[in-house]
Amino acid sequence: MIVFNENSCIKCGACEGVCPTAAIEVGDHIVYCDTCNEEPKCAEVCPNGALQVEDIAIDEEGNTQVRLIFNKTKCDECGDCVDACPSKTLKLDAEDSQLLKGFCVMCQKCVDICPVDVIGVPGVKEPASRVIEPEGAVYIDDCKGCGVCVAECPVDAITLSAYGEPIEVDEDKCIQCGVCSQSCPWNAIFIAENANPAKRTKNMKSFTLDAEACIGCNSCVDICPGSFITPKSDLTVDLPQACAACGLCVNVCPVDAIDLDVEYGASKFSSSEGICWDEEKCLFDGGCALKCPTEAIKVVTKRGMEVPSRQKDMGEQSFTMCVRCGACANVCPNDALILDYVDKEIDGEVVSRDRIIFNPSKCDECGECIDACPYDMLHKAYKVNLPIAGFCTLCEQCLEKCTPESLTLK
Repeated sequence: MIVFNENSCIKCGACEGVCPTAAIEVGDHIVYCDTCNEEPKCAEVCPNGALQVEDIAIDEEGNTQVRLIFNKTKCDECGDCVDACPSKTLKLDAEDSQLLKGFCVMCQKCVDICPVDVIGVPGVKEPASRVIEPEGAVYIDDCKGCGVCVAECPVDAITLSAYGEPIEVDEDKCIQCGVCSQSCPWNAIFIAENANPAKRTKNMKSFTLDAEACIGCNSCVDICPGSFITPKSDLTVDLPQACAACGLCVNVCPVDAIDLDVEYGASKFSSSEGICWDEEKCLFDGGCALKCPTEAIKVVTKRGMEVPSRQKDMGEQSFTMCVRCGACANVCPNDALILDYVDKEIDGEVVSRDRIIFNPSKCDECGECIDACPYDMLHKAYKVNLPIAGFCTLCEQCLEKCTPESLTLK
């Protein structure tokens, strides 16, 4: 049985990339096949014996663990195993050559590739633990100097003197949007004392080596924080099938022999002040988004419609909103967008909260604010009085439509 120390996981996705049966999914949480504590329910319910349990020796001392074996010639695609799977990793796909994915075969490739050793096997290799207690607005711990956060920062508050050296953050510029912590492949930067930042989805589309250009200097081998890259006897290197995708190897290669193409998903908003969202209470009906006069809320409903655009979206239900981080105001060349303050009464006390003010007469629709928005909320609205939409003025109209009080003013 494979076990994870999720609290110490950097969510680099390397384990998911090397798993031959797609039994690991890395997202906000780690979802994986744990063989139901060595009593796999999928094998119990399989009517044809297509899924079977086998004991396998996992070390030289003869310790054994349970693994699952799948014989697709016996599978009639009834789906009983999928329904019985408590972790929901099992998936049937008639068009895939493997037919069934999501079960652990105890190959331990995930254990071997984990750069921070937080994946283990009970009694054989215990997962490592990393305790982080971030302090202050910006906290950096064991930065690898890859520079991913530098490129992703919407207000250019992060600098890197040299690859492999720790970053520096200008806290006067920093708007605490959290994009850096959500993007960091090594989980080395923390914002507003949040020790467990959500992570953006990451798709390593390609990772290639030009063997003819490679000169065998091993600069990539030496700098790789996860020891993913290994040298070869022919003076080239072996690139891994999956890794943290930090790009350090690309940036230090003196002959540009390595190419890495990574696609990041949207940043995930986080707010502890102003309008705050409680996911557990949300009905995902989109009423708040329809009520918002500046289209600062976007909801994908349970029925697969994006509100307020009313376009079909077959992705999972979701909620995104402007958190008034000020990235748009920071880059606006004409001061059409300004980060301002407004007094609000909360629990009988008058407090000051951020809000965005927009002057359409100053807007030349250059689009710099749209590019800077960490949460992809800002967009062109093509209206005379509202050419740009997606910013929150803290008008509180959304609260009027939120019946279960998943939106509150704090």
